Amino acid sequence: MLAIIHHAEGHGTEPDAALAALIAKHHDSSAYQIGQIHSARGETELAFQWLERAYRQRDPGLTEMKCDPALRGLHADPRWEVLLCRMGLAD
Repeated sequence: MLAIIHHAEGHGTEPDAALAALIAKHHDSSAYQIGQIHSARGETELAFQWLERAYRQRDPGLTEMKCDPALRGLHADPRWEVLLCRMGLAD
């Protein structure tokens, strides 16, 4: 969450450093959280790449994705509905 907070507050390189540290230490167990950060930063392509990785890794965070405010920016993208359908979460 530090990466999202630092980004929202415009703290220079701190958001990038926090994201890099998360990826370096937890890329194999926190794909969903990394996708959240990219989404909050407006990095749609990277967000979907990490959410796809989370799907492949069966990341438990995905169960919250439909109501996650950090992912709202992805809802208009056609890949959002495809991912929800694959997970059985589509309306």
